[in-house]
Amino acid sequence: MRIYLDTAPLIYLIEGQEVLANKVAEQLKNWVLNDATIGTSTLTLLELLVVPKKDKNESLVQKYRAMLSELLSEPLIPMSEAIAERAAEYRASLLVKTPDAVQLATATYGGFDVFYTNDQQLKKCEEIEVLLIE
Repeated sequence: MRIYLDTAPLIYLIEGQEVLANKVAEQLKNWVLNDATIGTSTLTLLELLVVPKKDKNESLVQKYRAMLSELLSEPLIPMSEAIAERAAEYRASLLVKTPDAVQLATATYGGFDVFYTNDQQLKKCEEIEVLLIE
C-alpha cells in the first residue's frame, strides 16, 4: 500500500495537540508495521518550514527534516509539468486551493492509494482514497 501524507498530519506529530499527535502517530505506526510505502512532496517541506523559518527556529526546522528522513520510504516528490497540469484540473473541478490541488495531483500522479489529511474538503477527490485523521 502506498500512503501519501498531506502537511497537517506531519505538523500534528511535531507541534499538535497531544490527542491529534497520538492519532497520527498510531496510524503511521500501523502503516509502517504493514510495510506501507510512505511519501509526500517538496510542497509539504515548504509548508512545514514556513513558521520555523519565520520564527528563526532552527531546532524546529531540524525536527521536521529528521522526521521526514525517518518516516518517508522514498525521496520527496518534486512538482513536474504533468503534476501541475493535473493540479490545474483539480483546482478547476474540485474548487480547492492551489496547494491542496498540487498535493492531490502529486499523490494521484505518483500512484498512491491513500491520501492522509485532516481536510474534509479534499474528500471530493474520487481518484484516491482520502483518509481523515479520526
